[in-house]
Amino acid sequence: MSATLTLNLDFDVLRLAEREAQARHTTLPEVVAHQLRVMARNWQDSQAGRTPLTDALHGAVKLPADFDERAVLKEELQKKYGGWG
Repeated sequence: MSATLTLNLDFDVLRLAEREAQARHTTLPEVVAHQLRVMARNWQDSQAGRTPLTDALHGAVKLPADFDERAVLKEELQKKYGGWG
């Protein structure tokens, strides 16, 4: 299913997008659709707590199976802000 979208763009932005489409041997609507898909995917990933940095670091540190993340976080917060809770 497709829909029509009307955009008002600065002339310079439009020219850059047209050049990008030509360089990729595609159409301007395909370039715009691709960029919107990338933006939507990045937004969803950031809402889920994923970023390129967190993805790159995933698995970089091996923790013991019984590691208690909440206990360590609480301990570090107490060190930083003093003995509360």
